[in-house]
Amino acid sequence: MSAPPQSPPQVREIAICLWEINRFRRSRLSASSASSKPISAGFANVGEEHERQGDMANQLSALFAVSLTLAFGGGLAQARDAADAASRLPEKPPSATSTGQRFTPNTMMDPITPEARRKVLENSLARSARSLRELINLMTYKVEAQPGLSWDEVITSMKLRANKINLKFIGAHLVHKEIEAITGKPTPRVEIYHFCDALLARELLDYSLEFAILLPCRIAVVEDAQQKIWLTMLDWDVSWTDAAPNRNKLPDSLYQAASRLRKGLEEIIQAGANGAL
Repeated sequence: MSAPPQSPPQVREIAICLWEINRFRRSRLSASSASSKPISAGFANVGEEHERQGDMANQLSALFAVSLTLAFGGGLAQARDAADAASRLPEKPPSATSTGQRFTPNTMMDPITPEARRKVLENSLARSARSLRELINLMTYKVEAQPGLSWDEVITSMKLRANKINLKFIGAHLVHKEIEAITGKPTPRVEIYHFCDALLARELLDYSLEFAILLPCRIAVVEDAQQKIWLTMLDWDVSWTDAAPNRNKLPDSLYQAASRLRKGLEEIIQAGANGAL
C-alpha cells in the first residue's frame, strides 16, 4: 500500500510559521482581554490595542512568509494558500523535520521577483484596516525634543552620548539643504545621522547579507509643521521575532548584541531629546 502524499517542505514550514503567528496573536489578545486598562500608552482603549496587535501579527506573517519563501526556493502559491488558511490552522503545530543551519555565512539568498513580493505584501496589507501611513508609524520609534532646546543642542547631545557608549558617528545627510539648493526655497529641517558598530554589523551580515539595506543605523532629526523637533528611527526591536519558530530566530549572542544596539540608539535619542550632556 502506497504511503499517503506528503505536503511539500515549504508548505509545512509556512504552516508552522503561521501557526506560531496565530498563537502569538491569541496569547496577546487573551492577555489584553483580561485587563480593563489600556495595555500600551497612547491607545484609548483595549479595543485599539487589539487592532494594533492584529496588525503586528499580520506584518510579521508577511515578513516570515517572505523569508520562508526565499529559504525554501519558491512556493509562493503555497505560501499564499497557507496565509489564506491561517484562521483554520490546527491547535497543534504541524510536524517538521529537524534542521540545522541552512546557510553559509555572508551569502545572498535567491532573489525574489517583484511580482512574488507584491503578492505576499498585498495579502498582508489586505488583512489590515490601517493605512500605510499608520503602518509606517507602527514601525517607528520617536521622541519629541524638550521645548526650548535648539537644533544644535539636540545634535550635540546626540553625538556626545554616542561617543560615551562607544557607538561611532560616521556622518550626516542634511536633506533639507539639498532641497533648498534645488528649489531655492526654505523647507523644514531634516537631517539623518549615521552610527555604526562595525563588529556587530559584520555579525549581522554573516547572518543575513541582505541586512546591508538597513546599514548603517540611522537616527533622523526632523522639524514638523509646528516647528517642533523630533528624533526618530526604525524600531527594529528584535524581540518581535520571539513569535517565530526557533529555526527563524537569531543566534542568542547576536540577539543580545542587537538588543544592546537598539537600546544604545534609544539612549542617544533620549539624550538628544532632553539636551543631556
